[in-house]
Amino acid sequence: MQVLLQVLTLFLLMLCGFGAVKGKMMDQKGIAGLNTLVLNFAQPCLILSSMQRDRSPELIRDLLLVFVCTCVIIGVSGIIASRLFRKEEPKRRSVLTNLAMVSNCGFMGYPVIEAALGKEAVIYAALYVAAFNLMSWTLGAYYYGGKQAMRPSQLLKNPSLLAVVCGMVLFLTGWRLPGFINDGMSMMGSTTTPLAMFVIGSRLVGLKREHLTDRPLLTACGMRLLVFPLCVLLLALTPMPKMVVSALYLCTAMPCAALTAMMSELYDADRSLASRGVALSSALSMLTVPLMLLLI
Repeated sequence: MQVLLQVLTLFLLMLCGFGAVKGKMMDQKGIAGLNTLVLNFAQPCLILSSMQRDRSPELIRDLLLVFVCTCVIIGVSGIIASRLFRKEEPKRRSVLTNLAMVSNCGFMGYPVIEAALGKEAVIYAALYVAAFNLMSWTLGAYYYGGKQAMRPSQLLKNPSLLAVVCGMVLFLTGWRLPGFINDGMSMMGSTTTPLAMFVIGSRLVGLKREHLTDRPLLTACGMRLLVFPLCVLLLALTPMPKMVVSALYLCTAMPCAALTAMMSELYDADRSLASRGVALSSALSMLTVPLMLLLI
């Protein structure tokens, strides 16, 4: 019950973002600034500070397991989604496939993982997000435009992924950053949760009642929020460590990735559909995520 209340607190922060934009206290330019702050500064600092932990063979094994399993989960999800939406016209099909395939594990995953599993679990989320970025710019891009659309070079421009690489170096070598640097990163990283949830809430303003009549879009959201996470939860029946399963499950249960909207513009797909999918799944997650937590 305590974990559920913590996650409900996160959704209250989402409502604050919604209210700020709806009440015209902040415009989209201000929200874009907060988004940049989270992605380029707060989130990388959270990752770096959380990955400075004492290594052990068990933890190294678990992190490798998270990375490999995430690639498999996203890959299988993409294959299923592409088959499910194969009759849609190309610009819709690519967006619907990506909406169903990848979750908002980075932006929303970190706050929920920290609230539900504790700060020590953030390192698992970091490896999930690293695999998410790899699969998004390879398989995800492939669904937009074939092999020529795949852009693994984009990985070099991702601050969070670079933070994971640096964090893994610190984790594996046992090196530690000076105390005053760690203190600064910890302070900046602590802003990730409230700012990320605030930004996600601001995206709900664009929701309209007619969005609920797009059946393929609702199907993509249902696959993303319910079907794929419940399939991942079946891993609990295997000898896999509980923390690994819980991290994979919760990261998979997050709403559609905000990256889908950006990639739809990059590849000239259905931008409106992508934005609606991110907003609608974020709104629906206020119902599904608390329910999913009850299954852990």
